[in-house]
Amino acid sequence: MNKGIFSIPVHKSNTNVEVVLNEVFKQTIKADEWGLKEAFFGEHITDKHEKIASSLMMVASLSKVTKKIKLGSLTTNLNFFNPATAASLISMVDNLTNGRLILGVGSGANMSDVEAINSIDKENHSISLESLDIIKKLLNSDDLIDISSKNFKVSTKKFGSKKLGLGYFNGLYNQRDNLEIVMPALNKNSYNVKLCAKNQWSIVISNFCSESIIENHIKNYLNNSPLNEKEALKKIKLSKLIFVHEDKSMAKKLVYSEDSPFMNVTDIIFNKLKTFNKHSCFGEGVENVLDAAKSIILFGDPEEVTKKISDKYGNLSSIIYITVPITGNENFDKSLENFSRHVKLQ
Repeated sequence: MNKGIFSIPVHKSNTNVEVVLNEVFKQTIKADEWGLKEAFFGEHITDKHEKIASSLMMVASLSKVTKKIKLGSLTTNLNFFNPATAASLISMVDNLTNGRLILGVGSGANMSDVEAINSIDKENHSISLESLDIIKKLLNSDDLIDISSKNFKVSTKKFGSKKLGLGYFNGLYNQRDNLEIVMPALNKNSYNVKLCAKNQWSIVISNFCSESIIENHIKNYLNNSPLNEKEALKKIKLSKLIFVHEDKSMAKKLVYSEDSPFMNVTDIIFNKLKTFNKHSCFGEGVENVLDAAKSIILFGDPEEVTKKISDKYGNLSSIIYITVPITGNENFDKSLENFSRHVKLQ
């Protein structure tokens, strides 16, 4: 089972952008040094709490200061781009990473983002999938392009020139054909889960999902995948808020404390989702932050956390650690290192 990190990241609204991005850099570089296999980055353009505006830019900026860790967008909102632009950026980023890109596909989870680009009344999920289909064709093209779909037209036939080398799209690193595509899974009976299963794409189950919702996502993926069970399970990644302390009793004492960054992250996200009546992912009957935290945060010493992950999720592809803000309190700030270095998964 692989281990990874996901930098959404969730901070207090008054945290400077520079501070947020520097923390993401530091945590990702350390994750690479500590041997984690995957690092994902969120993307929102109008969110004071989540300040990565472009996950692809985050991947590009980390491409030359990391060595082995795969770098993933979670998600690149394809409905925000013309597919020609998106394909070109994806190609460039994959080549910068020497083929370490994992492409997360979305359509904008924050409605304020969707409003900002004047797309509230559009079929954004369908548009993203339509764009993805064109992008895949562009990345694999070796000739001038002329593609039309419901919402897009991409053509280089009029001004393209073989002699001048104009009108041609670059492909992925070494023309590879194994780009991993992932989509997030949040609420029960998620359409993304069924879609990914049928297409043999991966899913990342949200860190805000209760155990029953996690089970629902896994069951629906298996039921809709043409792969055998073992192969299908290796397409499922699970992100979690995980607090690892050397002392089991201290982990229990601190995890729900007032100073806990794990509680602060839960508080911000729970209140966002509850405002829009989308908080059912935390579990049936969960109506306050503490109950939400108890539903989703996994904690303990390295041995206990290893056992909890292995017993419940050991047959999945990856467990993805949600990064939290650096606090200056070593009890919390060493959690990622403890997870990376001391949680031993098979």
